[in-house]
Amino acid sequence: MLRTLIICSIIAMSSVWAHADLNLTAGHPDEDPEYTYHQRFSTPQSLDSLSQINSALDSFRQLTEISADKISKAQMEKIGHTGWEMQNLGFHNHGKTIQGTLLKQDYLIKKLMYELGRMKSTSGSADPKELSALLTEYQAAEKQFQAFWDSFLISD
Repeated sequence: MLRTLIICSIIAMSSVWAHADLNLTAGHPDEDPEYTYHQRFSTPQSLDSLSQINSALDSFRQLTEISADKISKAQMEKIGHTGWEMQNLGFHNHGKTIQGTLLKQDYLIKKLMYELGRMKSTSGSADPKELSALLTEYQAAEKQFQAFWDSFLISD
């Protein structure tokens, strides 16, 4: 058990320390690298981006249906991703895989951060408010992943 906690602590802290080792340059002149790192590459932003991608795929599916009698089958195949299986099964399953992965990773990171906070608390080096905040974040991530899991279905 102790070995597991030590490994979890190292993994959790490596995510904090990793940022210090990076040379983060701006991906765009109007966006601060710190914003990109902490906001754009966050779980909520990634889930929002995934929602927009799913919306675009829905539009592509609709466009494919509307275009079916205007574009030859050979042209449709050349365009790619226009078949029924991809558009009705693949798009759904691929999006859900990404969503599940993001939520799972967020849950695991929050769990590890909370476990690290508990270890610090046991040694007397943690702020009780910080531990409480970590517990709240962990419970929220767990609830969000569980809700996703409970509603998850693979289309086939």
